[in-house]
Amino acid sequence: MRHALLIFVVGLISVTSAWATKMQPAQLGNQGTSLVNQIKFPKIEGDFTVFVRCEAKVLPQGHINDIDCYTEKEVRAEFYRAIHLAAGKATVLPAKVDGENVNVLMLFTAVFRQQAGAQTLAVVPNHGTNAKDLGISYVAPQKFGYTIQYWPRTELGLLWVDGQMDTDGNLTHVEFLETQSSNTETRRYARAYAEQARFIPGWLNGQPTAMRFVKPIYGYRNGFAWDKGDSFCRDSIISCDETSRRTGRPKYLFDD
Repeated sequence: MRHALLIFVVGLISVTSAWATKMQPAQLGNQGTSLVNQIKFPKIEGDFTVFVRCEAKVLPQGHINDIDCYTEKEVRAEFYRAIHLAAGKATVLPAKVDGENVNVLMLFTAVFRQQAGAQTLAVVPNHGTNAKDLGISYVAPQKFGYTIQYWPRTELGLLWVDGQMDTDGNLTHVEFLETQSSNTETRRYARAYAEQARFIPGWLNGQPTAMRFVKPIYGYRNGFAWDKGDSFCRDSIISCDETSRRTGRPKYLFDD
């Protein structure tokens, strides 16, 4: 999938250690309204293990305002639908910065496993990037604060942001991993994202932890995420409007 490699070192964001220690990420929790307790296992025959990686906008009250999911290979629409329907009812423990709740972009993975009739469902707060070194329960870094305003002149494609996140939430040593769907607009937005976004650092065992951070930068209509031609969007329960409720303008990027 990698077509080319661009390397870009991001300047450190100046923050004080005292400020950084007051950041706490949003967490899935185990409350009755948590995602894992709201997702209904799809009724599909056979044995399978499916990993669905998602990005969710979590509001200061802990509600999920927007969600988008993708997989490394094509899977049946029932898995996506189960997560999206659950997100409308689920809550997470909100993120905090300086003692105040803030909106964040939270990464998580839903795992569906069915073997010999036995079903297992798990939701972990990361995409598995650091699982080999940190296990599966670490919390991935979360973008917080203001929305990056970027209106592309053309439709966006897909590339990956791959960098290192320190314990103060500084993203450094960023590599932009291009794909066959990458284009100029995608590269421009990826640079803006890496330079301007503010992050709550990754967490492990209740403490900020330095780790690798990988995230896709993509548009809705490049074959990576579902679009209006997919069966998911024909479900009357699901809204596939690509217009921002806040601005009324086309929503080309999930982060916006």
